[in-house]
Amino acid sequence: ELNTIAALISNFFLCSYCLINFSCFHASITNSPGWRPSFHYYSKWTALFGAVISVVLMFLFTWWAALTTFCIIFFLFGYINYNKPKVNWGSSVQAGTYNMALSYTVSLSGVEDHVKNFRPQCLVLTGPPNQRPALVDFVGSFTKHISLMICGDILMEKDRQTRPHDATDWLVKWMNKRKVRSFYTPFTSDGLRVGARHLLQASGLGKLKPNTLVLGFKANWRDSSPESIEDYTNTIYDTFDSNYCLCILRMMDGLDISDQFDFEVNQGFEPDESVENNDQQTPEGKSADDISDKGDSDQIKTVFQNDQGKKTIDVYWIADDGGLTLLVPYLLTRRKRWHHSKVRVFIVGDEQNMEEGRNEMIALLKRFRLDFNDVTVMTDSERRPHAKNLSRFVDSVAPFRLYDEQQEGVSVEQLRQSTPWKISDKEFEAFKLKSERKVRLNEIIRRNSQHTALVLV
Repeated sequence: ELNTIAALISNFFLCSYCLINFSCFHASITNSPGWRPSFHYYSKWTALFGAVISVVLMFLFTWWAALTTFCIIFFLFGYINYNKPKVNWGSSVQAGTYNMALSYTVSLSGVEDHVKNFRPQCLVLTGPPNQRPALVDFVGSFTKHISLMICGDILMEKDRQTRPHDATDWLVKWMNKRKVRSFYTPFTSDGLRVGARHLLQASGLGKLKPNTLVLGFKANWRDSSPESIEDYTNTIYDTFDSNYCLCILRMMDGLDISDQFDFEVNQGFEPDESVENNDQQTPEGKSADDISDKGDSDQIKTVFQNDQGKKTIDVYWIADDGGLTLLVPYLLTRRKRWHHSKVRVFIVGDEQNMEEGRNEMIALLKRFRLDFNDVTVMTDSERRPHAKNLSRFVDSVAPFRLYDEQQEGVSVEQLRQSTPWKISDKEFEAFKLKSERKVRLNEIIRRNSQHTALVLV
């Protein structure tokens, strides 16, 4: 009794004809250079007609079989789309997505910027992203599905020579497995500053261009060479000269986890931490597949992947910086992990005008349409810091001073010829009051935000 399944088989054949014809039509309208049909009388409209007439015939023959066939097709499509098999069919959907993205990007270039549409589009100097997962997770937590994120990796020439040829592919796979929506851009340069400067100028496309540079805090600055520190600070200056916003993330335990695993240390980011690099560097003959398998298993969970519960996010509004300090915690609290966190805002003021300053800040928050109501006025910010903390600060900057007033007969210019990164005694005194304010601010932050989840200054 083949007649019982004949209708279903006929619909399967008609459905295959429909899909083949529609695939030919879709490949034609995407203008893919690789689509070159050899049939002399081919026409995209004939293909579309064939697809439409196949669907019509399916329902004219047996409507219930046509519905059953479409249900099976949609189920198979959903199953394949969900599992995402590691197969590249070169589908016309990929070509259509490319055309759509290119068209929207070009049309967006003709639209003027407006403050209502501002998004923190971040260029993150991560080095290899799998070595600084906390930096990747932090930026991804407020850019995912919202704005652009580019992970920049500045490579030294010697790193490029020993780098596996498909390292970029497995780093992108590492980010995809971590569900980080980001681009990865490696760049070969002679140093951090030069590489960062080129990335600031060349990254992005049209309006999809970064406006914020995100760095990790240089935790080893006390042990680093003066040239390395100067390179780092000049990168910060170049960021402001390029009219970029700047964000520096500091973690209590640091950002770099390369010492925990057999990672190759990027010398462009940590040029001074090379004590154990001889044992940790990846051999030149090691395949990227081995590294990729290990990288997939080393998905380190960071604090930004945990549920923060009812912890607090403290914002220290010291000066009007354009609002990015307030925008970042707002974007974070929109996420599920940070949704129950409370945002506290600390501002500088005096006891006489404390209530007035607090009301002005609340009015500013309402003008920004931010639902932050906990505003605290720091009336003791102008006090002199404790002698112990001030002495610690003076000791920490001592290696970077010229002490020119203690050396008679030698000018500041002569001393700076060999050590241009050091400051004179006159410059130290000129910034003394500002430095004391920063030391005092550090004391206040330690006192008020000891158990907070995140501090933004």
